[in-house]
Amino acid sequence: MNNYKIKIPKKKSLSEIRSFFLRKGLSDLVKLSQKPGKKVNQMISSEPYKPELIDLYSLYNLIILNKRITVMEYGSGWSSIIIAIALNELKKRFCKKVNSLRRNNPFQLFILENEKKFLEITKKKLRKFMKKNNIDIKVHYCFSKVSMTKYKGRIASEYTKLPLCNPDFVYIDGPD
Repeated sequence: MNNYKIKIPKKKSLSEIRSFFLRKGLSDLVKLSQKPGKKVNQMISSEPYKPELIDLYSLYNLIILNKRITVMEYGSGWSSIIIAIALNELKKRFCKKVNSLRRNNPFQLFILENEKKFLEITKKKLRKFMKKNNIDIKVHYCFSKVSMTKYKGRIASEYTKLPLCNPDFVYIDGPD
């Protein structure tokens, strides 16, 4: 039996988390997080949700601490940028070592989105950020319709199209 334990990020104060994002070149994200606006738990929104710094900080650290190298993200947004940053940092540190692993998609992000509008917003924002910050990872953008279904008597979401990948980290940020 494998005794591998998931490493959980240490708790930080909000001011420490804000400083972290400012060091990463994300001052816009910090500013937007402080504005009133749609919160994550609101079910329907025509606008992107405001960034939740504590959640994004935890996401970044889960990927870094556990050395995850292929990420599948259901939904997209601020988390896509954070995942790209984390994967890029891991690529810089472990690019040569990863060749010995049996991985088809190292340092790649697969984004699966069911809203074309938000997929386009994420593509534009992420490409601009990656170019500006010299982030060198591959991002796959995939649109898929999603429907409610039952699986073993329970309500579930079912995507009609999934990208072919073998992620070692899955982040569920959708569907709505």
